[in-house]
Amino acid sequence: MRLPVLISVCLSLTTPSLFAKNAEFSENRTLPPVKLSAANLDAVLHKTQAFIASANGSAVDQGSARESVKLGVRGHEIEIPHFSLASSVAFPREIFKFSYTYNRPDRPISSVTIDLGDYSRRVSVTGEVEDQVRATSTLIEKDLLRFSTAVGGASFRRLAGVCLVVVFLVFLGVSGAWWWRTRLSNALGMLICSAVGLSLVLLLPWDRYLPGFALYQSYPPFLLIRYAPQIFFLILVAALLGIPLSYFLSRLRCKT
Repeated sequence: MRLPVLISVCLSLTTPSLFAKNAEFSENRTLPPVKLSAANLDAVLHKTQAFIASANGSAVDQGSARESVKLGVRGHEIEIPHFSLASSVAFPREIFKFSYTYNRPDRPISSVTIDLGDYSRRVSVTGEVEDQVRATSTLIEKDLLRFSTAVGGASFRRLAGVCLVVVFLVFLGVSGAWWWRTRLSNALGMLICSAVGLSLVLLLPWDRYLPGFALYQSYPPFLLIRYAPQIFFLILVAALLGIPLSYFLSRLRCKT
């Protein structure tokens, strides 16, 4: 009889500790493509820090919190083992990966991760108070969504690239067959435009021109320079739409 009693006592002692360890809530948010300057990101980080400090309280061991920043610079990852503002870090004109991590166990907000990259952008918050966790993740998401863009990211590039390649290949075949039969200058121009457009789609570094995340030291003063990749992409699409238009116009001229 003593063995069952001993087992029940051990279980009663360990069960509360297990529930205590599992009494944490987690909130994950996925973000669309984001482009912003270092000053804008600094404002988001400052606001996040202030909100976390308010939730966790001004305890004596406030310095026990661990923070780190990671930057992706030219294919290399640089880790700074303390909090550092984006504008205070010397990096090239633009970078395409940034990560901020906050960790202070057993607090209302025990962990915050802001991971921004080309293929994924996520905000992860963990803590012991569900309302604070949800409010923190909502705050960060709302601040970063102000700098979101619809043109960019791996999914956008993949979908747009496949569509453009297929269409340019069709135009290349049609214009090649038309020029071979007629030897018209319009057909030759359409063939050249199709070949050039296909080369641009396949060879240009679109992951740099249309990234899922980009952090700039400062925005260019002129809007044409700031939105040059998007403008170039729209020009490419407009040229693509102009190829069949020129074909139909040339056919009408031949009939008349």
